[in-house]
Amino acid sequence: MTAKPSFFTLPVERFDLNLLPPGARQIGSEAFKQAVLEHFVAQYAPKGQQAVVTVDDVEITVLVLPADSDPLDFVMTMLQSGRIKEAVPYLETLSKAQPNSVQVLYNLGIAYSELGQYDEAIIRLKRAVQLDPMHAHAWTGIGVAYQRMGKRALALEPMQKAVEADLDDGYAQRNLGAMLLGDGRSEEALVHLRAARRALPHDAQALYGLASALEAVGGDDNVDEADELYQVVIQKFPGSQVAELSREARTKLAHKNMRAKVGGGLRPDVMMYIAGALDTFAKVGPEKSRQITIEVALKGQDGLDINDPEQKYTLASLPGKFSGMHLLSIMYAGLKALDPDMDAGVDLSAEYEAAKAMRGH
Repeated sequence: MTAKPSFFTLPVERFDLNLLPPGARQIGSEAFKQAVLEHFVAQYAPKGQQAVVTVDDVEITVLVLPADSDPLDFVMTMLQSGRIKEAVPYLETLSKAQPNSVQVLYNLGIAYSELGQYDEAIIRLKRAVQLDPMHAHAWTGIGVAYQRMGKRALALEPMQKAVEADLDDGYAQRNLGAMLLGDGRSEEALVHLRAARRALPHDAQALYGLASALEAVGGDDNVDEADELYQVVIQKFPGSQVAELSREARTKLAHKNMRAKVGGGLRPDVMMYIAGALDTFAKVGPEKSRQITIEVALKGQDGLDINDPEQKYTLASLPGKFSGMHLLSIMYAGLKALDPDMDAGVDLSAEYEAAKAMRGH
């Protein structure tokens, strides 16, 4: 049976010097450090294990693994399974044993960043790019750590260096594009987010980021493309936070288009839809009204095409067929009936008040 990997530290003053050759008992000397290393290696080798040992002036650190395992592969398995905090001591041990290993420094830096220890992360990641200036992922890690610290000004340069190091790195392009977009530099962001989509065609954040940049740059063609991308995100990643953001973005786009078509004034059709919904709710009562509203809201999670007048939607709770705008109007009226202060995600308040006034309420 293979022994379970283990890790421990020992203060140097507690180590039994009698276990070492007489000429290697001076704590802190190179002979002492080498003898300690050889002692633990020899202790575990007969058991079919390897010992990764580091010794400094304060403590001895020992990582014990199966003899045929790669220490970094072992730790990577821990990281990939989400055991980040558990992996850090092992990575620290490896970084002492292999101080010039870019991969160890990179993974240790990312682990610290995920744990919210950003200063520690940046120290390791900067050492990684000193050793390998073309390590795009390490540059990205530095930028992300600075962003998480709220130091956006310091994050931009490493993000740019990540892209310069590897133009084909979709994650570097995506992160730089998102940062530029957040700074209001939408046209610059668009270039990088298009590159991110080419490299990561199935990445939800890359698709959403590109759609946001297209919308920010503006123009009919860009906005139409943005709306298509939002729909792709909603369809491919229905339960994700990015899908929810895409739904909200589509609703705002549709609302903007709706208002533009009437010069910012009232939509008579929406007013009539809401009035009809209020009449229906008055007839069927609160419980049925709630059922109708919830059904429309659930259908709306897949996106309602409110710019198409075709009556292509049906409901189990109401007879007939409905256009996307008709359903949106019903939902708005239903949500306002449930809670007048609720944010319905779209502003039909002018039509809602006009519909109530028309009904004498």
